[in-house]
Amino acid sequence: MRLLFTMFPSPSHFNPMVPLAWACRAAGHEVAVASTPALAEAVVASGLPYTPVGVDRDSRQTWRAPQLATWHEQDRWPDDWPIRTEVLRPDQRELLANLGRQQCVTAEGMVDDLVAFGRRWRADLVVHDAVSFAGPVAAAALGVPNVSSLWGSPGLQRLEMSDLLEDPLPEYERLFARFGVPTRLWPSAWVDPCPPSLNFPAPVERWPVRYVPYNGPGLAPEWTTVPDPARPRVCVTWGATAAKFLGAAAVEPVHRAVRAAAGLDVEVVVATTETQRPLLEPLASERVRLVERVPLHRLLPTCAAVLHHGGSGTTLTAATYGVPQLTVTRRPEPTLNGQSVVRAGAGAHRLEPELPPGEEGVALLRSDLLGLLEDPGYAAAADRLRAELAAQPPPSALVAALEGLTSTLTT
Repeated sequence: MRLLFTMFPSPSHFNPMVPLAWACRAAGHEVAVASTPALAEAVVASGLPYTPVGVDRDSRQTWRAPQLATWHEQDRWPDDWPIRTEVLRPDQRELLANLGRQQCVTAEGMVDDLVAFGRRWRADLVVHDAVSFAGPVAAAALGVPNVSSLWGSPGLQRLEMSDLLEDPLPEYERLFARFGVPTRLWPSAWVDPCPPSLNFPAPVERWPVRYVPYNGPGLAPEWTTVPDPARPRVCVTWGATAAKFLGAAAVEPVHRAVRAAAGLDVEVVVATTETQRPLLEPLASERVRLVERVPLHRLLPTCAAVLHHGGSGTTLTAATYGVPQLTVTRRPEPTLNGQSVVRAGAGAHRLEPELPPGEEGVALLRSDLLGLLEDPGYAAAADRLRAELAAQPPPSALVAALEGLTSTLTT
């Protein structure tokens, strides 16, 4: 079987798919990964075969466009908006539609090359992340099944649909029309690593899969893999995506988080990026250590708590190792992650626009973090979440189900 994996060109969309791709390859199947050149370094570093398709777009310019810029500066949305879009305001619905339209633009820039490669390579199945609209289009053009791989946030969040419901965006329909094939509204299957206790119900059956942390390559200094015997270790990390889109504006929340943690009797480890590190160096001290390119799955097992931005990868990596979480979010999707962890009892959450400025906001985060460290209920709930994730089927268990999709098509 030949499986073509494709995704939105960002490591945060590629990394969650790596364990399934390797499970298929380890089972003896052929795997190819195709996305725009921006993802080349991440894919090659994973050891998976890579083919560049399409062209890159300036993501920073895209996210600063008026119709999308407010995505990073949202006030509080209803807690269950992915399953009750009728509760959203008109401006919130329009923002979701604009996100879907932008994903259609991204797909338009890569779908011709993706279809051409899929035909040459004779793909039997297309596996795509949930916002890579080029994936279902390519599968339809090739006449093969497509599987949507979710990245861990609660709910389906179908941006290709108006109000996330049943009516496709016209821009999405036009992607199929250019190849003369019917619009595919549903994949053959959904692969979902989000554990049930963090998830929303959905109108479709999802294939549960264990979240296997993959954070890319990197060397972990020995001290990062051994807990500090003198005091608890707290990790502060804000991911790479926000820094890429927001630049220096993304550093202030990290400064606030580090100041909050450094005011406690803990060891603070700031997992950062090469571009962010120079902006964070003034915070370094005997008990505040900065590290870059250290995979979180090497660092978090030694931590008593993690303070982060609510990204799905960080959320589920922390959950995998039973680490209590304090999330500070500014976008609706990471806010869902933070709220779901709170519902599970495994952490605390703050919405960034609601934090008071200056030291008052720092003090609130410090109090939240102290609660995670002192109240054993958080650690117990985080351990229950760890056990729940460990009980999910591993990626290797899905290989036979994927094989079944192609055998059904051929018979």
